[in-house]
Order: sequence, then C-alpha cells, then structure tokens
Amino acid sequence: MLLRLSLIALMLGAFQSVVLAQSPLSTEQSSADGNRPRSTQVGFFELLESSGDALLDLFKPNGHRHSAQSPEYNSQKSPRDTVMTFVEAMNHVAQGRREPLERALNTLPADIPDAEKVAMDLLHVFDRFPEISPGTLPGEKTVAEQDIARFELFPRGIDCAWAYKAIDEAPNGHVVLVRDGDKWRFSDLTALGAGDLLDSMKAIPPRARVERKGQLFLSVVEPTVRKTAAIDWALAAIFTMGGIMVAWFIYKGVQRIIAKRESRGDDIMTTILTSIMIPAVIFVGVLGAAIGSAKIYMHPALSTFRWNMIEAALVLAGVYLIVSLIELACLGARRTFYGDEDPYARMMSLVVRRGLRVVATIVLLLFVFQNVFKWNVMALIGGFGIFALALSLAAQDAVKNLFGGLTIFANRPFIDGDWIRFEGEIGTVEDVSLQVTRIRLLSGEVLSVPNMKFIDNTVENLSMRKYLRRVMDVQITYDTPPEKVDEAIEILQQILTSEDVIGDGESNLDMHPPKVWFDKFGSHYLNLRAGYWYMMDGDENRIQRDSERGYFSYLDHATLVNRKLLQRFNEADIDFAFPTQSIYLASDPDRELAIESRQTEPAT
Repeated sequence: MLLRLSLIALMLGAFQSVVLAQSPLSTEQSSADGNRPRSTQVGFFELLESSGDALLDLFKPNGHRHSAQSPEYNSQKSPRDTVMTFVEAMNHVAQGRREPLERALNTLPADIPDAEKVAMDLLHVFDRFPEISPGTLPGEKTVAEQDIARFELFPRGIDCAWAYKAIDEAPNGHVVLVRDGDKWRFSDLTALGAGDLLDSMKAIPPRARVERKGQLFLSVVEPTVRKTAAIDWALAAIFTMGGIMVAWFIYKGVQRIIAKRESRGDDIMTTILTSIMIPAVIFVGVLGAAIGSAKIYMHPALSTFRWNMIEAALVLAGVYLIVSLIELACLGARRTFYGDEDPYARMMSLVVRRGLRVVATIVLLLFVFQNVFKWNVMALIGGFGIFALALSLAAQDAVKNLFGGLTIFANRPFIDGDWIRFEGEIGTVEDVSLQVTRIRLLSGEVLSVPNMKFIDNTVENLSMRKYLRRVMDVQITYDTPPEKVDEAIEILQQILTSEDVIGDGESNLDMHPPKVWFDKFGSHYLNLRAGYWYMMDGDENRIQRDSERGYFSYLDHATLVNRKLLQRFNEADIDFAFPTQSIYLASDPDRELAIESRQTEPAT
C-alpha cells in the first residue's frame, strides 16, 4: 500500500512546481509592506493550539473571563486605566462589535469632531506601538502620590528609537493623556493630530490585533455554527453517512467476489479487484463527505483545510490504484518470464513491492506536509539532514541490517521456506524483511535475527543439500567371536544394499555404494561403522527444496534401517554392547592372580 502513495504525489508535485515556475507572481517581498506575509491564512497547528487554549478557558473561573460585555478594563481613574480601556474596547470594535465603542469614545476629549474616526486612527497608531504592558503605565496610586496631571505616552513614555529607524524621521505627533477632574482622557492635540501621526507611521507594519489564543479558535469555528442552518447540518450528515455506507457495501461486495475467485485459483482477477477496491472505497467516502459539507459555512482557514484533506484523500486513492497496477504488471512479468516455480523470483518480487511501498509512504508524507500543513518541505529535509547527522551513530545498526538484507537478496543464501541452521538453531525461514529475518524453530518459537548477523556469521542452508550421508556406529560386545563379527558386517552390508532400503533412499549403488568396516576397540564394545547415502531425489541435480523429501522423511528412512538391523542381529544371536564392568576374584582358578613380594636386604 505504501507504494501507492508515491506516484500520483510525484506527478502532482511536479505539476505544482511547473505551475509555480510559470506563474507571473514573484515570491519575493518588498520592504514597502514591512515584509509582511502575503497570506492571512490560519495555520493548522496554530488553530489546534488555539483550540487547546479555548478548552482551558472553559475551566477558568467566571471572574477571569473577559468579553465585550464584561471587559477587563473599564475605568479612567489613571493613565493606565484609560489607555487599557481604550485599547481593549477598540479591539472589540475592530472585530465588528459596536457595544464597546461608547467606552472608547469616553476616553477622548468631549465634543471632538468625527470622534469615531479619531478613535480608529488612534487605534491604528497603537497597533504600530510595541505591545504595551499595563505595569509600565502610572496607575491610580502613582498618580496620587506624585500628583501627576499630564502623562506623555509617546514618544517619551515608551522606547521610540525603533520608530525613527523605521520611518527615517521623527513621527509627526504625540500621544498625551491629561487629567480632567477625576478622569483621565487623551488630550485635544492627541485627538486632533491622530490622523497625521498615523500617516507618518504607516511605513511601520501594524501588530496583529486579534488575540491568537482561545479567541482565534472561537473566531474561526463560531461562524460555522452560527451561519449554518439546521437543514444544512442534516444534509451534511445524510450525505456523509450515505457515502460511508455505499463505500462499505462496495467493500463487502468486492470481498465476496475476491473470495469466490480465490477458491477457483484466479489470483490475477483477485489482484485486479483488490487494486480497484480500496481506491473506490476511498473515493466514494470522500465524495459523500465533500458533497455533504458543501452547504456548511466555513471560515477560510477551515475551508482551505477541508479541500486540502479532500485532495490528500484523492491523492491517496490515486496512488494506491497506480501502485496496485504496477504491482499487477510486476506479477504478470514475473509469471511470464520466470513462472511461479522460481523461488528467487517470488522473493525478489516481494522485496520490490515492499521497497516501492516505503518510497510511496515517504512521498505521500512530503506531499501532505507541504499541501495540507503548509510546511516548507525543503527546510524540513534540510533539518532532517542535520538531525540525521546527529543520529548517524545511533542508527548504524539499522543501516547494517539494511545492508544485511540487501546482501541476502543479492547473494541468496536462503529464501522463504528454506530449512537453515544458524548459531546452533534449526528452523524454517518464514520472512526476510529489510531489517530482520524470522525463523520458525523446530520447537515452535519464532527467532528474529537482525540481518547484519548474516554478513559475518556462517549459516547452513539445509534445503540446498542434495543428499544426507549417514554414518552409523553399531557396538557389539567384547565376547563376540571373530566369525560373528564378520557375520555382523555382512548383515549390515546386506541391509544397506537391500531393495527396500535402496528404493526408499533412492541411492545409486554405482555412484554411492555403502561401506561397512570394523572401526575400533572401544572401552566396553567392538565398534562397527557403516556409511551410506540418503538422496533427496532420484535426479541427483535436484535439491531438497525442489522435492517433497527432507529431514523428516530421512528420519523415517533411518527408522527402517535400524529396525531391520535389530531384527537381523537378534536372529543371529549377536548382542549389542552396553556399558559393563568386569570384576576378577583372586580365588578364580581360570584367572589366577600373580602376586609378587619384594624383600629388601638389611643394610650392612
């Protein structure tokens, strides 16, 4: 499935690159707009972070929640209160709420002409200031202690060196607050000169006015709930569920057809149906969701994200289809040129498919990162390059395993289904992946061996042997007379050359005659040794993997030989030896003990 994600993504990426290359719009930004980004689109992760902040706001006490109707600042008892009341109220006004406007106008001088325009100009001026902290402004206590009647916020009240550098001259105006009885207001000159001050500072890009925390999420989601009618929600649910149900019926129907084809052995049609089924299911499900959500009002951020997700799903379906067709072509080519009997072709076909899936997954992820999440993929790849340098030592085993897997595929010491002996363990190879090889042991456990171990260690492929040569030791007792020893050797020779043993072992007496000989005198036995061959096939060029014979059939053959040997020795009264110990008595007349005593002469 992984490969299916790559090819369409590659084509779409190439198409996108061509379109961008031919577009007349330049990607460079001029300094006239303050190097602001062209798009105001809300990023997915920014919106996700804001949703978390909005969720946390639900658990805050009511006294800590501020809104247009319940502001944090609503006072004019000090310069701090007046400035913060004005800024908070006008931020609400800029977002389309009219109720806080009166609070903002109360901070301006009375009877000022066109007060609403003055308030907006002054707000835009504040947007070009650094974010003002309430703690930097004199509060009610400071005003009382120092008897302050006038406070110049700009340019003397804040650091304004940045403003002179940004516009290459002094701003034309100032922001001053004056005491009017028990209230503080902006001065007449501040209000009358707000427009001129704004004009002189327009070269400075304004700060973002919208609170980019929980309010951002609410401002994006709230219009969707408020402006979408109930009937539109119902239609969205009907079409979405309908698409899912149709996709489910398609999946179940195709699965039944596949099961029938598999029972008939038609794996080509099975592969074709499997290739078409998943893309069809994805396409129908996405189509239902797209039609159902068409009538839902969405903020541009949500609308863009919706179409990006639809695009990514369609890319997934298309890539899956193309990769399936390529795999089908590989399957057809393998059967045409190699056939199903070639085990190496089957293993290499599996490796190619797995590699294509890995490439497809990587390409699809890059496509989603760039087109859905709007990440800079080139910067991401560059960052991964630096990160990869830091992980090079930690990942060296994974790289060794990868090269070990490639070595297995290139040198082919074994394939799936082979019997092997590795580090004293015997089992069948169940799977060869890019990192590990899994071996099913005779005891039933699965042994996972990192591929890099097969580079330096010896592995025995038992499935590639053409025969098994058995060397058996037959031990008879010491009191067996020589003529009985000769008879025992003759019996062994007759058994190993008998028709039933030769037929079961499929051995060729001319090429591989059995051999029996008197080997040695043991500690408690006379050892007769016999050697003979058990062939895996009548054709000596065939190996165990290509026949139905193997280690277990060899054990049956050894049982046949041993049973015949036991029967013939019992008939000939030839005893098998077992560990014994002889004890001789001094009074035994047949075995007299010679005891000598040595006397020493006395010293002179």
